[in-house]
Amino acid sequence: MTSWEFAADHPELTDPEAERLIHAHGHDPDEARQDLGDSFTVTAELFAWLGY
Repeated sequence: MTSWEFAADHPELTDPEAERLIHAHGHDPDEARQDLGDSFTVTAELFAWLGY
């Protein structure tokens, strides 16, 4: 499964899921929240922010 297939199957994450994913990639969730705003838990937006 690609990241985009995962995003299609799970279009929105919970806050803890998004934070865990961001931490796993070595980033600060607060930085992602600041950059993404309301899109913080939108899987496709988060993956794009992570560089996928």
